[in-house]
Amino acid sequence: MRGYCLKRRAGVLMLVVILFMTGSGLADAVLEEKTLALGESRIAWPQAAGLGNAELEERVNRTIVEEGRITDWLARMSQLISDGWIRTDWQGTITGNLLSVSLLTEGMVETRRESSVWTAVNLDLTDGAPFSWRQLFRDPQEAETALAARLEEIAASDLSAMLLSSAVTPLPELFRMDREGLTFLYPADQLCTLHDRAGDIHLAWCEIRDLLNLDEGAPADRLGVPEEISLTEAGVSRIRTMTENGCLPGIPVKVGDPLSPLVEKWHLATDPDVYEGGRLFSLEGGCFRRIFLMTDYLSEDWDQSIVQGIRADRGNYAGLCIGETKASAWRDLLGEPDASLLIDEDKAELNRTEPGSCDYYSWGSYQLRLQCNKEETLISILLTELE
Repeated sequence: MRGYCLKRRAGVLMLVVILFMTGSGLADAVLEEKTLALGESRIAWPQAAGLGNAELEERVNRTIVEEGRITDWLARMSQLISDGWIRTDWQGTITGNLLSVSLLTEGMVETRRESSVWTAVNLDLTDGAPFSWRQLFRDPQEAETALAARLEEIAASDLSAMLLSSAVTPLPELFRMDREGLTFLYPADQLCTLHDRAGDIHLAWCEIRDLLNLDEGAPADRLGVPEEISLTEAGVSRIRTMTENGCLPGIPVKVGDPLSPLVEKWHLATDPDVYEGGRLFSLEGGCFRRIFLMTDYLSEDWDQSIVQGIRADRGNYAGLCIGETKASAWRDLLGEPDASLLIDEDKAELNRTEPGSCDYYSWGSYQLRLQCNKEETLISILLTELE
């Protein structure tokens, strides 16, 4: 965790615009990052700007500071200037007049023992009122029961049996939402990672589509969820842009990134697996559930390895829904692929996947591979550099 520590600086305050997302009626809304670094510690948090209402903006920003416990973390940082560290990082969006921010604070948060704590802020910017994840669903009670059952399935199949704490229910109140899905944020004593970081579980919207309220004007509609879980003409340009950028939305990795810093930051969820021509790395964190980083296998270590590809076995990406979308649907909209490859039993085994076929589409310097099973249902999205 020391890899996160910054070069010693005394009270450097900087303001950086790092995220811009347009929401209905908030064309100029942004989240701006404020950062205070002191000694080996760093506290970063967002503030909203461009809301078009000074009173609302002040109230929203005060709420972020209070609910994010920023004052607590700054005070703790001043106590640790000579010996120790604390760090707060955040993720967030403003879209559809909804603000959603999560903050993870790590280090010597309360005692000399290293720990981590989630905080989160979710607001409806039409009036500044708090927003609950229950408001996303058609029937909140039914959704809570169904979500609990699905999270138990995830715990049984996707979470390590070696976790010190692994209770996915009861559902936490803290969460973050964006165009790709809903992330539940847990206290560390309920759910943690293998490296004792407070846990989180990400659910793609397509995994819970049957529970969502997708009516026009409903919060999920304002977030743009219908466009994320339905393959349409409007999504084609986004799929192309996604490919040209060399990254998949919601996954904080780009093809070509060095692997070692990613492992240092996120930690390995499992030992690397070998596939035909390389290795598959799985990292900790809700956004990496059933997401694999593809690298070379030139040596036993990976100090010099780069991310040669990203493989998603779960998620929705501009209407491409893994486990749902049919090959005929994407071919109708994307056109005939540049190439197609049949995957027999032997090749499937070599690549840790299922028999079926794979379509190749190339835009810019990158290649999008859409792999389906024998029933021609999408099972993996692979993004790689063109060879």
